Amino acid sequence: MSITRQSRRDFFKNTAATGVGALVATAAAGGAAMADTKTGCVKNGYHGIPRPNLWSPNDIEFTDTTQYKKDGPYKIGFSNAGLGDTWRVVMLHSMQAAVARNKDLVSDFIVTDANHNDAKQVSDVEDLISQGVDLLIVSANTSDALDPVVSRAMRRGIPVVMTDRSVTSGNYVSFATAADAPIGRMMAQWLVEKLDYQGNVIILSGAAGASPDTNRVIPAMQIFDQYPEINVLDRVYSDFSSAKGKTVMAAMIQKYGDQIDGVFGQFGGQVSGSIEAFLDAGYGHGEIPAHTSTDYNGPMKLAIEHGFPLFNFDYPPAMGGEAVQIALNTLQGLPVAKIHSINNMMTLTRGDETTSVHADQWADDYIRPDKPNDFLLSGGLGPDYDPATFDASNL
Repeated sequence: MSITRQSRRDFFKNTAATGVGALVATAAAGGAAMADTKTGCVKNGYHGIPRPNLWSPNDIEFTDTTQYKKDGPYKIGFSNAGLGDTWRVVMLHSMQAAVARNKDLVSDFIVTDANHNDAKQVSDVEDLISQGVDLLIVSANTSDALDPVVSRAMRRGIPVVMTDRSVTSGNYVSFATAADAPIGRMMAQWLVEKLDYQGNVIILSGAAGASPDTNRVIPAMQIFDQYPEINVLDRVYSDFSSAKGKTVMAAMIQKYGDQIDGVFGQFGGQVSGSIEAFLDAGYGHGEIPAHTSTDYNGPMKLAIEHGFPLFNFDYPPAMGGEAVQIALNTLQGLPVAKIHSINNMMTLTRGDETTSVHADQWADDYIRPDKPNDFLLSGGLGPDYDPATFDASNL
């Protein structure tokens, strides 16, 4: 049977696609739920078990850590890719808070900062090994570059817990993350449905080689590719910077203009920059294309102020604190999940739910109007947290 372009669009629209798309599609009854959202029904947020664990069609893999069991207190090293943005600062604070809460179990917590340089981070890891750490926590600048030194640590019997950014081989005890693949799928599916299954998308990426970026874009493209009238115009890199996000999106607006119907943004800082680029280009209220985002206060504030659709799927920096707890469990010989998914929240501007993507909470309930655009909403450090004054010794 031949399918015309128009009928193919209707086919995908009516079935919410097949294959990968089916993983995120909901029942046909979603339309009724959407009708309810127009009235602004109450959304109290999601507080259950992390959903990637519940959604996974596969068994959850656990690592037997009995070989690493030893008496404490422990010397733990953390090799950080860098502190180039607020998200990474909050992740570090989350880790320091977790160490402070477990100070009877941690004798030393040694932190290095690679300033987003692969060679520097490899050297940092080697130095931490030479200092005799009991365990390494690593957030890799790029997956390929850090893989050999992480694998060497594991071969020497030093357990490695990854957080935020992983390494290519999977040669580690556990990876504390927020499930990048579901984030990529859900963001892409929401954009497809908000655009009524046709339109042009810009992919606004972070840094080339960073695992969260890669692990979101690949499944997102698997979604986009199922819809023949969704066209990815371009993919640009912002290095997770608001300023660069604004610069590269300004270039995209100059190149494509009103052809841009949606922006697949993966990091809230750069999304704020993207929105500012549209405002500077003269886009008025309700005219800015639909955006996706994570974690940051600014994109949601701007979406509400300027009346355009936005889907925020948190990638909480609180995963840093989770990584510390995984480290302690490992050194006590407790089984740990190979992929440890932290809970995250789906937030939408009101009225912008779709058949497949429903809100846990509304953006206007989640934002902090009193906080700056780069304030992290998912740091897990309490309502009084201020990154400028944070001091873990006071905990």
